[in-house]
Amino acid sequence: MTTALKISPTEPFTDIPPPLGEVVAEYRVAAGDAVAYPVTAGQHIQIIDVEGSQCSDFLAFGGDRYHDPLDATVTRTLTGLAVPQAGLPSKVFSQSMQPLVEVVQDTCGAHDSFLLACTARYYEDSGYPGHPSCSDNFNRLLAPYGIAPRSGWPALNFFYNTSIDGHGAIGFEEPLSRPGDYVLLLAHQDLLCASSACPDDIDPANGWHPTPVHVRVYAAGQTFAKAIGRRVAADLPLRLTQDSAFTPNIRQLTDDLLEYNGFWVPRSFAHQGDQAEYWALRQRAALMDLSALRKFDIHGKNAFALLQYAFSRNLEKVAAGQAAYGCLLNPHGGIVDDGIVFCFGPARYRYVGNCDTDGDWLRKIAQEKTWSVTVEAVSDRLHNLALQGPLSRDILKTLVPEVVDLGYFNFIEAQIHGIPVLISRTGYTGELGYELFVHPQPGAALWEILLAAGKPLAMLPLGMKALDRARIEAGLLAMGHEFDDLTSPYQAGIGWAVAMKKPDFIGKAALEEIRRHPPKIAVGLVLKGPEVVAHGQSVFAAGERWRVGQITSATFSPMLNASIAMAQVVPEYAEPGTIVEVGLLDGIKRRVRATVGPLAAFDPTKSRVRI
Repeated sequence: MTTALKISPTEPFTDIPPPLGEVVAEYRVAAGDAVAYPVTAGQHIQIIDVEGSQCSDFLAFGGDRYHDPLDATVTRTLTGLAVPQAGLPSKVFSQSMQPLVEVVQDTCGAHDSFLLACTARYYEDSGYPGHPSCSDNFNRLLAPYGIAPRSGWPALNFFYNTSIDGHGAIGFEEPLSRPGDYVLLLAHQDLLCASSACPDDIDPANGWHPTPVHVRVYAAGQTFAKAIGRRVAADLPLRLTQDSAFTPNIRQLTDDLLEYNGFWVPRSFAHQGDQAEYWALRQRAALMDLSALRKFDIHGKNAFALLQYAFSRNLEKVAAGQAAYGCLLNPHGGIVDDGIVFCFGPARYRYVGNCDTDGDWLRKIAQEKTWSVTVEAVSDRLHNLALQGPLSRDILKTLVPEVVDLGYFNFIEAQIHGIPVLISRTGYTGELGYELFVHPQPGAALWEILLAAGKPLAMLPLGMKALDRARIEAGLLAMGHEFDDLTSPYQAGIGWAVAMKKPDFIGKAALEEIRRHPPKIAVGLVLKGPEVVAHGQSVFAAGERWRVGQITSATFSPMLNASIAMAQVVPEYAEPGTIVEVGLLDGIKRRVRATVGPLAAFDPTKSRVRI
């Protein structure tokens, strides 16, 4: 029988994270058991996996006499997600389509809403009659509340690691949750809830070994920041989604935020939308938050040697005040990350990329080479905005007149209304533009200064939807789409960023071979018709059954009034003008013709960024 543990400040639980706030009830659910507990509107429920790899099925009942239960099908329909997640699509709904709880924080991210809480029948069919089940445990606990039993309870199955393959089969593996991982829920009405510590010990659902679950209920009236927990590497700590210096300003303009690379970023802005933002970027100017980029200061007597060996470009040609785009490489010629190196002098550089692990990679190389160099993570001290568009120079020169003479991939250090700022003439949009790096403390003030300066020219803030459309038009790469650590620069379309004449650098031998015989080549596609294809869809030879490539990114281009895509195809089909077909649905029922062209469908010569 599960017992509610009394709160005892002198005897805190030492095997789980400390409380997030004021606790009003606390339950330790033994392995294989369950607990039912009431919560009131405004209280928070924290469900903690004590030892890791343990499923916890969750039920909630709202309405008069708890007649309105949680409904996973309704929830998936209304949120458009397999499982609600922290952010805008975070609510869990009842059968009558009323919100019951809301996901506020989630440090695991892998859960299930498709399968029932485990049932007696499952164990019987598997050869284990009489085995305890979550559904039977729930029936026992809910009976005193007048809730009729069910053979199987539809639930939100936290930490249950299920997946659906391309053939529609639902499979499951050991949970991804680690000790102390949790889900934090906000109750939207008075509820009866139930949580299990699943007894399944016959398959990987609990890592073959059921363990306890801990439930905390927090007093109403407390506020907890929305956050998603990510681990970017097995040996790195959990990172909760954070605000940038500019997010408080952005929240005044939109609540449509999504998690990106550890930060909350706007998807689009209220009362304007991504189409208006896109046209502001292409015709006037736009302001966006790119603080999710990772920054590393690299200094010491061997700073140049380290980057010359690890980075694809030849930094002998990059003087102080200049920057270069390229990529970090691995020994088999794959892209670890792409980014920009800023040169402050022969012993001081800054690398701006996408990943926290970039710094670890550079430190490992330096250690192996016994070089005297420091790689310092400075992302927490440098947040950044991008001011982009054909009128961006006209806006910025009213604040910093020196930008008139700032060349492409050059940077200066300046002040804007007394705020120290590094301004680089770089961007991720295919337009003339600038990136401004600033300490977070005055960041909010800088945002307002730039918005005010751009208002006379109808500048708009820009979200990720419009930015993604612009970067695809411009043929700019995104990690996880155009490249990963198995993709070479020649396959990703940035072979020009590899300085093969350097005497030595990581992956040179592999890249020499790949350059002669690249397995695939990055191209742009213009599709016949307005349909937008998707990442991962196959490219076929026209009229044939065999595949010749794969879509990496796609969008509809308002500027070109056409559906476009970036793809990687075998060399025989990479010639501009070649007709191919993109397979929709199953790749057989429907095909859309497309014409091969340059990777950048819009302004392939990059004339707009160089003006």
